[in-house]
Amino acid sequence: MKRLAGLLIVAAVVAGAAILPEPDPPSGPDFVGPETRESVAGASASVWYCPWVASGALRDSSVMLASRVAVDVKLTLPQQLAGEPADVDEVRLEDAGALVVNVGEIVRRGDTPLFVEFTDGPAAAAAIIRGEQLLTGDTCVARIPKVWELPGGTTREGRTMTLRLFNPFPELAKVSVGGSSESGETGLVDLQNLDVEGRTWQDVDLNALVPPLDDLALTVTSSEGFVIPSLVIAGATDEASWPGAAPATVFEFPVASSSSAFSPSLMVSSSNPAPVTVTIDVYTTEGATLAAREVEVDPSIPRRIALSDLAEGAMGVRVRSSAPVAAVVIAEESAVVLEPTDEEGQIEEGVELGDRIAGTIGISNPSSRWLLPGLQAVRDGEATLWLMNTGFETATVTLQPLGVRDLPATKVSVMAGVVLGVELGYDVSVGGYFVESSAPISAAWSVESPFGIMFVTGTVVGG
Repeated sequence: MKRLAGLLIVAAVVAGAAILPEPDPPSGPDFVGPETRESVAGASASVWYCPWVASGALRDSSVMLASRVAVDVKLTLPQQLAGEPADVDEVRLEDAGALVVNVGEIVRRGDTPLFVEFTDGPAAAAAIIRGEQLLTGDTCVARIPKVWELPGGTTREGRTMTLRLFNPFPELAKVSVGGSSESGETGLVDLQNLDVEGRTWQDVDLNALVPPLDDLALTVTSSEGFVIPSLVIAGATDEASWPGAAPATVFEFPVASSSSAFSPSLMVSSSNPAPVTVTIDVYTTEGATLAAREVEVDPSIPRRIALSDLAEGAMGVRVRSSAPVAAVVIAEESAVVLEPTDEEGQIEEGVELGDRIAGTIGISNPSSRWLLPGLQAVRDGEATLWLMNTGFETATVTLQPLGVRDLPATKVSVMAGVVLGVELGYDVSVGGYFVESSAPISAAWSVESPFGIMFVTGTVVGG
């Protein structure tokens, strides 16, 4: 099915990722480039991988495409049975455009991870899943290392933890998964030397393999071929998903919490041989608290740091570490049980509301240019663009909407040491944003609905 960028936007997505590595996996997608550690949309062809996507009877998925140039786009959705033909769709984005593609219009068969090929750039892709009481988003990725770090897991009561291993390439991938928890290294003997057939994927239920654990970090290593993993933490209804993170000594999270309704935590894991010192700086709309907390992270013991007692309401954080670590932010809402009454005042069966969950990876370096595919395109959700300035000068930021027609840009000022939330809501004409700043900043976005919330890291626009 062909679509032009002039089609109306019908759904939404999530953001982020990078350019592919060298050496490239043999017989892979057509458009490749050098590996980078950052989530960067470069001025060349690129391929983006979206592992956690599903469109079926109860869920709808959308893939958001954004580009700074006119570009042809190919979407490929493999099937889980090896050798079965993939579903393919092709679209075109005009200059500085954005488009939301409803996966259910291509194929509706449940789990449908995919990859997106752009013939030019800068361009980026993201994805979301929506349900009646569900909203989750994933940063699509374009870097493919042999080793992935995925902190932030848990198998505690009320949470399920799933690891998806997506192999978009024709060649077999052989994968081993290691784990570490608050008790130290966690043996995952059933997850050693797993075969993931080409153009297929596997879902691993961690709750069935380990006892209830408060904190569980994973390491995914490919000895043959390549996989793209995604981690999903689900509650009673809502869920959060995020891709693997590259270890770094600095991470910025422009959105760690969107309001006082959520309790945010920073999850840090370290594979270093010695303890690592991690310093947390907190940024709010009022200003910064540098070195608000300092913690020590031991080897192979992930650390959960509660952020609610460091600031109230909306906040962003910066993580500084004495050695490279992996980190994610998770915000959770406490479930509320309502006990409705009938006409005679008798208590009926309790109904549980709340328990919304969001999670996101961080940004290793601020930038002056960002692409945010999907922002303002989620129906029935309130979108907010988050801009965090950890520098020492006020940044003048231009917000350029991208969509089905030319739209005027606006400007905002982000003072040094603050995080600014720009409320944007839903707009059918807007499929994303290009953000340009007079000074380096970090950018992310969130969408909140009565039943779900998601945080999405922005994509840096490189040269």
